[in-house]
Amino acid sequence: MPKFEKIVLEGPQKYDKMLLKQYETLEKVRNGGNPVLYLLEHQPVVTLGRRTEQKHLLLTPEEFSVKGIDVVQVQRGGSATYHGPGQLVGYVICKVSTLGGTYKLVKKILNLVQSTIEAFGVGCKVDDDNPVVWTSDENPRKIAAVGMQIKEGYSLHGFAINIDLPLAPFTYIVPCGLTLPVSTISIERGQKIALSDVRDWVLENFGKFVA
Repeated sequence: MPKFEKIVLEGPQKYDKMLLKQYETLEKVRNGGNPVLYLLEHQPVVTLGRRTEQKHLLLTPEEFSVKGIDVVQVQRGGSATYHGPGQLVGYVICKVSTLGGTYKLVKKILNLVQSTIEAFGVGCKVDDDNPVVWTSDENPRKIAAVGMQIKEGYSLHGFAINIDLPLAPFTYIVPCGLTLPVSTISIERGQKIALSDVRDWVLENFGKFVA
């Protein structure tokens, strides 16, 4: 399989612009370009996956707007989730069959995310029923999630790892349709963890998991 091109975008990105960039990249990959991994942060946004129900949104559109949070409907799997500065987002754009199909691709990304979090000293586990990574103690907290869209055999969207961001926006939704609490690597470690350090670990180790 072709080697992934890894692209780091500095500074929080507007979600709508990044969504357009994903589709532009998809066309390049479909036309023979190398698969792409984007690593970035987003400006505050709630995205609504295909499984989102109205009850998963705890504020009105006007209330989200007042708080400076965009709300965007997307075609990835899963329900509502929040993205913002301090969360590492990875978009994986590739031909799915080259990585063993959709199930294997999601599993590979979940294993990457789990190993990334563990590399920074936080015990965690993959949910067998949902593409979510939880802390591994008796009172689990969601620390990362995977949400993909498969379009004509090619993947879009990817994963999000909570590193060091305020948790209040997660209380405005039912994250991923699940009612258990949310956490970050920094909270679990009891010290500030730099997003750049986690991003660099993913850059260095991505090929060991997604290949």
